[in-house]
Amino acid sequence: MDETLGDRICSAREQLGWTQEKLAEAAGINRVTLAKYEAGRSEPGAMVLSRIAVALGVTADYLLGNYEPTPADDEAWEIRERLRRDPDYRLLFKAARKATPSHLRAAAAVLKELEPEGPDDDY
Repeated sequence: MDETLGDRICSAREQLGWTQEKLAEAAGINRVTLAKYEAGRSEPGAMVLSRIAVALGVTADYLLGNYEPTPADDEAWEIRERLRRDPDYRLLFKAARKATPSHLRAAAAVLKELEPEGPDDDY
């Protein structure tokens, strides 16, 4: 069975661990309306679809089923989530974007020294 728009919205929301209430608030829509989208009883217009996609950190094309994510997309999703949720990660990312190549090499050397000895799922 092919995934519907509602299925994709619901799946992306659940991957974030969000309730319908949280997504509705983030997208600026009513929770009951969101529930209708997820159940396939209604479809959002282009502007609302765009707000839902932005809130979920995915593209409207993904929600519409126009492309399938790749493992690289999964990594990008994780990075976006860390940037959105973790102020320290955001600060590091901002600093890295402004750094010169020599600054990046120096920062990488410091971070390598801070790496734990064993495997760590947080990296």
